[in-house]
Order: sequence, then structure tokens, then C-alpha cells
Amino acid sequence: MLLISALGNGANILLDYFFVVRWGWNSAGAGWAITISQYLMALLGLVLCARQTSWLEIQAIQSKLWDTAAFQSTLTLNGNIFIRTLAFLSTFSVFTNFSSAIGAILLAENALLLQVFSFAVYLIDGLAFATESLTGVLHGQGNKKPLLGLIGLSGGSSLVIGVTFALLFVLFPMPLFALLTNHTEVLAQIGRYVFWLIPVLGFGSIAFMLDGYFLGLAEGATLRNAALFATLFGFVPLVVWAWQLQSNDLLWLALSVFMAARVVFLGSQVLRTIQ
Repeated sequence: MLLISALGNGANILLDYFFVVRWGWNSAGAGWAITISQYLMALLGLVLCARQTSWLEIQAIQSKLWDTAAFQSTLTLNGNIFIRTLAFLSTFSVFTNFSSAIGAILLAENALLLQVFSFAVYLIDGLAFATESLTGVLHGQGNKKPLLGLIGLSGGSSLVIGVTFALLFVLFPMPLFALLTNHTEVLAQIGRYVFWLIPVLGFGSIAFMLDGYFLGLAEGATLRNAALFATLFGFVPLVVWAWQLQSNDLLWLALSVFMAARVVFLGSQVLRTIQ
């Protein structure tokens, strides 16, 4: 899973650079980058499955494909994941819309910072996918002892990646952001808000890892509740305040608290899963 994610995310970043930054294909380039990277992931997954699975094994499980109880359980899990994703996307949509209301230059600055956030998440998601896979295997075996160690290792690695990525842009903002835009008026002011990448990616890296952990346990309700809790009680109150004061710092604080609230909620459920 980690290999598949590394290929897909790495290809997406590389293709985004060429299609969008170098060749100027804009949104169409971003779409082609995602499409091609997804097909590459699917192709690699099929190759890996073909090497490890025989046709006789596939025939042996055909009867289980129509297990209605399992099918209903899958629909429930996917429904909870959909609600979680909807809350997540709504949060970022509100963040972007409020940024545009404050000012066009500010919207461009926040869009660049969110692009950096997305790049880092591509890398962190690789660890989250690996955590999901390993958690599912250990849970299926009934072996809970290694789970806490897995969370520590994966969480620590995710945190290092997220904070390191943020610090690079905090310490070297001009040369790195210049790779993403050539608008001098945006580059001139983006240093004022770049430090917000540290809490957003710091808390976010742990949150995404915990998402993978609970996905591995198939606890969709926990993920749903965490996202709703973080959105309604972490993000919304602060973003309303940010709107009233027209403050970009409060907008980023709202996003940071959203990530932190997810960590708190999901973290509070970890001991229950390993006892």
C-alpha cells in the first residue's frame, strides 16, 4: 500500500509541476495529473495482486461476494466516510470562500499555502495508507499488542514529515513559493502567514495518520463523529469570529483548531481500541 501511494502521490506532484507550473495547463493540467497518477496506482495494484493471488483463490471466495450482511456493513462504512469527507471538504470550502471575501491578494496567498499543505498531505497519506493496511491485518489476526507501537512509529514519522515540510517554507519562503507563482505582490506578503503551516501540518499529520488507523479498524462512525466534532465545535466558532473581524490570522487559527480537534477526538478513542 505504501508503494502504491508513493507512486501515485509522487507522480501527481511531478505531473502537477510539469503540467501546471512549467506548461501552464492550469486546472486542466491538474486534472490530467490526478487522472494519470490514479491509473498508475491502479496498474501497480493490479500487478502486485496478480503476483500474490492465484485464480483458484479468487474462485474460492466468489460465493462470499454476495454476503448481504457484509455488503450492508460496507455501505454503512462508506456512508460514514462520505459524511467525514463532506465535513472536511466543507471546512476547506468555507475557508477559501471567506478568504476571497477578505481580498483577492489574500485569497491567492491562502491558495498557495493550501497548495503546500496538499503537497505535504500527499506524502503523509502514504504513511496513513500503510497504517491502515497494517492495522487491518493486526486487527484481523486479533493481535492488538503491536497497535500502540504502530501508532507511535507512524505518528512520529508523519509529524516529522509535516513539520519539516512546514519549516522549509517558513525558513525559505521566497525561493520555494517562487516555484509556485511569479506574482511579486503575492510573494511579497505571503511570509506574514506562512508560519501557520506549522500548526496546520503539525496537527494535520497526526490527524491523517489516525484516520488511517481507524479506517484499518473499519470504525467509520468514529471518523464521522471526529470530523463533525472538529467542524462544528472547532472550526465554525472561530471562522465566524474571523468573518466578523475580517482576520486572516483567525481563519488560519480556525483551520489549526479544526486539525487539533480531530487529533483530540480520535486520540481519545485509541485506548479503547487496544484494550
